[in-house]
Amino acid sequence: MTETKLRIPRKVKAPLKRATASPNRQSSRLAAKAKPAPETRQSTRKTANVPVPSAELAKSYMDRLDDISRKLSQLALHNLDNKDTPKRDTLAPKNKKHTDSEDGTLTDDSEKTHVGPSYRIVEPKEKEMCSVLFSPLSNIPNRKELSTILLQKPEIKIPIHLSTYSWLQTYIDDDKLEDMFDIVEKVGNICPKLTPRVETALQVNVFNDVTEGMQQCFIDVFLMGIVGTAQEYLEMDTKINRNANELSMTKSKCRPDYLLMLNGQLVFKGEEKKAGDVRRIALELVDKMIPGSVGKNGKLDYLLGYATAGSRVLFECIYADGKMSECSDILNLERVADRVSLLIIMINVVRIACALYKAKNQ
Repeated sequence: MTETKLRIPRKVKAPLKRATASPNRQSSRLAAKAKPAPETRQSTRKTANVPVPSAELAKSYMDRLDDISRKLSQLALHNLDNKDTPKRDTLAPKNKKHTDSEDGTLTDDSEKTHVGPSYRIVEPKEKEMCSVLFSPLSNIPNRKELSTILLQKPEIKIPIHLSTYSWLQTYIDDDKLEDMFDIVEKVGNICPKLTPRVETALQVNVFNDVTEGMQQCFIDVFLMGIVGTAQEYLEMDTKINRNANELSMTKSKCRPDYLLMLNGQLVFKGEEKKAGDVRRIALELVDKMIPGSVGKNGKLDYLLGYATAGSRVLFECIYADGKMSECSDILNLERVADRVSLLIIMINVVRIACALYKAKNQ
């Protein structure tokens, strides 16, 4: 006897499947309806109702943020050797090996980062400090003494942050640093204008593959950092200008690239070029002079000036018609040591220029 299998038509199977699956799907839909909204949506709606903070509160927050950023930056070591530096070998730090002493202080053999005392808050003393820093020399140096006097250490130490000081120690001898700088964390932020200007000049990147106008911006960091600060505190009417007509010592239609004037009298000037022989460029300093401007019968005993060829700077002394003598080495602003020398020279240029003017006008 043969068995026969009962075949259920397809149209009968489908209702069975739907009937089996529908209780689960229905329960899932009910659970989804009963589930509360995600917390993220609620939090978004709540934050939308928070009132905008007042201007005072926002300013207070930014002030605190700036203060924190400033303090953190004081602990960071500066690094000038980036990939954009034209000549890395000129900025290579000198090799120093250090060890720690038993009391934990840093000696000449230490490799640890210098961590200084807490930041000291004091009243600014910038006016008193700059009055001494830029005070006229009591005696006008003769031409033979100029190269030495221009590199004479300042009357006061310029305060810089400990991080900058520690960074400079890898390039400059400690004795020279101690003669030139003090540490803000020890003496306080007593020169809130001069300190950042000097630090900017020490750390600015200098490039040769740029326009002449851009290179003037580099030298201006040094000129404005020192001469610009002196302008604010000298008792005489002090004016700084660029590429301007000047009638006290300069021929008509001849305009120096940089001018420093005291009570309308030219006392310092500069000629700048993108490239070339810096000594040849310096000849323009005398070519533009009115005959008889300097010397015993002139308006000044002599006139100080500078010439630049890219990142190279040379200082000159114009002492007679068509005659001048070098009063500095050729400085290379790509070298940190030469930047420190340039800052010292600029401070003494201001002091000598004031003395030269007073000798003829008072």
